[in-house]
Amino acid sequence: MEGELKMQEERRRFVRLSALVDIVYDKRDSLKHKKLTLAKNIGRGGICLIVYEELKKSDLLDLKIYLPESKTPINAVGRVVWVKEFIIGDISTGRRFDAGIEFIEIDKEDAKIIEKYIFSVIL
Repeated sequence: MEGELKMQEERRRFVRLSALVDIVYDKRDSLKHKKLTLAKNIGRGGICLIVYEELKKSDLLDLKIYLPESKTPINAVGRVVWVKEFIIGDISTGRRFDAGIEFIEIDKEDAKIIEKYIFSVIL
């Protein structure tokens, strides 16, 4: 039982905010087909996306993050670290995926903007 509890411990290094944030992403290894989606949560170190395609662990994504009340998007590159499938309604049309994305390239100032946004909502 104690081993099970340890596996469930939080492994994130940064605070995450549960918030729906608009994201446009491109898979790096495919033709440039930008896709609009939502982030389920966001932190200085990464995000959780809701996607309609099955991404693979280690896929690289070019990201444009549209924080509320921000005039310009934040650009980042992220790596998929996990993917979980869930279904809404009919299995043939309702397949969705949560994808945990770690930022591997992000401007320091943009990371600070994300952190500032998170704490402005939390506090």
